[in-house]
Amino acid sequence: MDATAVENAKRAAGEEAARLVEPGMALGLGTGSTAYWFIAAVGERVAAGLQVRAVATSHASELDEDGLDLAVDGADAVDPQLRLIKGAGAALLREKVVAAAARRFIVVVDESKLRDRLGGVVPVEVVRFGVASTLRLLRETGTGFVLRRDPRGQPVVTDNGNWVADGAFAVIPDPEGLAAQLEAIPGVVGHGLFLGMADLVIVARGDGSISRLAL
Repeated sequence: MDATAVENAKRAAGEEAARLVEPGMALGLGTGSTAYWFIAAVGERVAAGLQVRAVATSHASELDEDGLDLAVDGADAVDPQLRLIKGAGAALLREKVVAAAARRFIVVVDESKLRDRLGGVVPVEVVRFGVASTLRLLRETGTGFVLRRDPRGQPVVTDNGNWVADGAFAVIPDPEGLAAQLEAIPGVVGHGLFLGMADLVIVARGDGSISRLAL
């Protein structure tokens, strides 16, 4: 798809997800270009009188113990088991907190994000202390994790004040096993593998159609 078709697909997916919003819901609002269209579509409904409560992933501290009815976010990669890679925008930890707090987690993507086997750049949020040691341990998972840097060459800082390391995996044969490895490394506070979390994936395709993927 060309850039215009991709943007149209993202908009269609976001608008489809907005149709799932009901009056009085508590919503979790994700980040990214596809989630933007969901937020815009919900905003139009709010302007027309819909009443909802929303929590953005960039302000996850506003979550209370009641949780959320619905969270909607994008993804960088999706496999047939609805396993995801997220975190291109460096908000992976807060996105996961919001997704876990929701009774239903909906993912909106264009078809370019679909994978037969999960693979891609897996981001990991790491504390700054001992980062060289943390990176060494991350590289033992089988790929060369490096710190993500901004245009000035400085490490990207998350909303939590941590850094992000990225590791590229052409294919992840065992996503659950990799997740367990990452979680066992001291200094890692979160990773971009979202496994067993998505309830529904809404896919916008280049021909203008919408499909829903669920287990």
